[in-house]
Amino acid sequence: MVKRVVATFISIAISLTMLFSMSMCESVTEMCRCRKGLVEEVGYVISPYDDLMKVVGYESGLDWRLLSAIAHTESNFNADAVSRRGALGLMQIMPHIGEHFGLSAEELVLPQNNVRAAAALLEEIASMIKVPQSVSIEDAMSLVLACYNGGLGHVADARRLARAYGANMNSWEDVAHYLSLKSEPEYYEHEVVSYGKFTGSRQTIAYVRNVMKRYRRYCSIAEPASAEDIICELNCPVHGAQYLL
Repeated sequence: MVKRVVATFISIAISLTMLFSMSMCESVTEMCRCRKGLVEEVGYVISPYDDLMKVVGYESGLDWRLLSAIAHTESNFNADAVSRRGALGLMQIMPHIGEHFGLSAEELVLPQNNVRAAAALLEEIASMIKVPQSVSIEDAMSLVLACYNGGLGHVADARRLARAYGANMNSWEDVAHYLSLKSEPEYYEHEVVSYGKFTGSRQTIAYVRNVMKRYRRYCSIAEPASAEDIICELNCPVHGAQYLL
């Protein structure tokens, strides 16, 4: 679902057939096709992690600018960030989520592992919430982000409440409304609610708003990753090899 959302939202596709091995390149200069606007070897458009975001975006089918927007909102691009709850790294992944993807806490703090774990989590969330293809891209993306921040269970409760009260369970506006009501007994004690009271709705709603706002901004200043970018990042010993596992 995340792949469909992002592919539709940015209207691009990257084909494996466009990738070339290093052996086909006559020189590093020929192999490195750095996107216009980047300063050779050391420059970036959004953050020092642009190369990493684009590599993980290629691997997962996610827009690298969305991953960057999440990283800014979560940690302000601080790979050493640790939250009061114990979330780690650029994307603020909880250790138990890292374990779910086979990563120890020590492995999870590495930027390449942290971003890959976040991408895998986003994709897993999207596959679990099963938003119909007819739902708008903005609503689908907002629902996934809400789950990433507030938890699948509470968002699922809010969607069931929306449906129970005749609202649209696939509209982020409607779901956000019922998510905010899950702090009141009338709603968190409703028969369709499985995960009880939720007091973090303000934070989750602000999180979705902030990520989406920053994503739109990044889309205005940075281009989608092209096949040439991926060639550079996947194969170039200067620009991207340090990020590959």
